[in-house]
Amino acid sequence: MAQWNPLDDLMFLQDRMNRLFEDATQRRATDQAVKSNAAPASSPTGNNEGVETAEWYPAADVYEIKDEYVVAVDLPGIDRTTLDISIDDDRLAIKGNRADTDSTQAPGERPRGNFLRVFDVPASVDQNLIKAEYKDGVLRIRLPRQPERKAQRIEIKVT
Repeated sequence: MAQWNPLDDLMFLQDRMNRLFEDATQRRATDQAVKSNAAPASSPTGNNEGVETAEWYPAADVYEIKDEYVVAVDLPGIDRTTLDISIDDDRLAIKGNRADTDSTQAPGERPRGNFLRVFDVPASVDQNLIKAEYKDGVLRIRLPRQPERKAQRIEIKVT
């Protein structure tokens, strides 16, 4: 039987909260764009200098199997050459772009433009062994955990 780890629950809760905020932000930007018939603003001031911006946020699942965490991101129709996956300060960032196929085409339901998803990476992940695979419109990033050091009892003799 697996031992309960409160950090796993906190990671799950943080991911859910991130998704809620991203979804709310995306809905608000989309609603404003529809009302003004313009592209959503990426920042309230319009100044994007040095700020990561995204027009949409792809759906993602984070789960644990065996000795690794897996991040699965739905990116159908995305050219793999536009994907930028990086890890910095224990944060995994997935960026890219879905270009307009035809500028004369009326806006559809599929989001266009820059996307961004950011995930916190636990300290137990071996960052040198992270691998990514993009197949059938799903990006899977495997984050292998470092082997846990087993606690040892060492007797110390007092002299």
